[in-house]
Amino acid sequence: MPDPLPPGEILKDMIGKKWRLGSSIGKGGFGEIYAAQEYNEASTRSNNTFPYVIKIEPHANGPLFVEMHFFMRNGKKSDIDMFMASKKLKLLGMPIYIGSGSHDIKDTKYRFVVMEKFGSDIWKIFLENKRNFNPAAVYKVGIQIVSIYFRKIFLENKRNFNPAAVYKVGIQIIDVLEYIHSKGYVHADIKGANILLGLKNKNQVYLVDFGLAVHYTTSDKFKPDPKKAHDGTIEYLSIDAHHGVPTRRGDLEILIYNLIQWLGCTLPWEKDIKDPLAVKASKEKHMTDIPLFMKTCFGSETPPDAIINLLKYHNTLEFNSEINYDKVKNILEKGLQSTGGSLSSPLVFKVPKSPAKRKHNQETPLSGKKKKISRRKLVDSCTDDADDKENTKTDSESDLITEPPSHKSKTKNETPKRRGGKRQVKKEDPQEVEHVADEEDVDSDKTDGDTAKERRPSRS
Repeated sequence: MPDPLPPGEILKDMIGKKWRLGSSIGKGGFGEIYAAQEYNEASTRSNNTFPYVIKIEPHANGPLFVEMHFFMRNGKKSDIDMFMASKKLKLLGMPIYIGSGSHDIKDTKYRFVVMEKFGSDIWKIFLENKRNFNPAAVYKVGIQIVSIYFRKIFLENKRNFNPAAVYKVGIQIIDVLEYIHSKGYVHADIKGANILLGLKNKNQVYLVDFGLAVHYTTSDKFKPDPKKAHDGTIEYLSIDAHHGVPTRRGDLEILIYNLIQWLGCTLPWEKDIKDPLAVKASKEKHMTDIPLFMKTCFGSETPPDAIINLLKYHNTLEFNSEINYDKVKNILEKGLQSTGGSLSSPLVFKVPKSPAKRKHNQETPLSGKKKKISRRKLVDSCTDDADDKENTKTDSESDLITEPPSHKSKTKNETPKRRGGKRQVKKEDPQEVEHVADEEDVDSDKTDGDTAKERRPSRS
């Protein structure tokens, strides 16, 4: 990893706009994240606010190259606004492209992307507070995802997420997936560490980290690609991704695995995550036998109808099928209604201390029996900002957590890791890159908490 860039360093993007770096706020798998502001004479003298973040990686690395070009083509504000209008959405958890470019310092060439600043990722809030989220918030993010840390917190506190939050998160994420898929891409790495809370609107989450984003297959024939097999975060990988085939139904499958885990279940293949082929075989076994899958996950508890219906719908899709996003959202909305929640209710992760009695047939998270979890080594959160370093919590963060448990669990921390080698970076044609940039509308992109964690791959 190259030395950090000094605060105050001025970067110039491809359209000539200048950006001033603040302090480093985190490190990713291949680079560093800095607070940033637009550079002009006024900002250097009196403006100490940094409303953006800049993600920087050495030019030879592949992930940021992939992400940068994905945003240049698909992160235009005009395109996002048009999609929202067509779907009658007030908000969409899709970051907006702001700027990008290259920078040389100390004989090292860097690539950078300018992003909007967001709040903490859900994963980080879990770790810092050692408490549970209200599952209602999880569902509202729909396709905004939570990692294996969720399960860890569940076990430590002997609680589950509020199912209403799980459904709300699911609904929001589905909206983002529909937009991405409409552009011909899949995300391929949906998880809690890649879902960030909004700063302007605390009830909206944003899906980040497009380093694995790729065009989905449109072929009439399913063609496995051994070179791309098992790329992603092994726990959540779709069966198609295990074969190296990017598909839209694969993104839905990844989301479903996250939803099940947020409801307090251990995925059947977690004990085998070091063996991709064993994980793939377990997924194939359980996805073709939904009753077995549900019994393995929920035990004697009644599994939520929403999860069963999502699995059944997924299994009707062909590898090249388009998803019926309205149908998926309708399933999640019915799950939300069964908990007493609604689309208009706030995104609250706090688990009620004294939940009201559940109505008959109401969907419930798993409770009671402890399940084993794999003891993978925890990689500490690498996304810090000034507030984090002072160990203070904002009012909004306090609203997202519950009181600490009266006892501590001895369960080790866990971190889902991404598999896959470095992507090869083709030599860039400056004219081509500049041409793409000229077509863009510059606005907001990723975040703070986002960037540092966004890239936490395990390269094996």
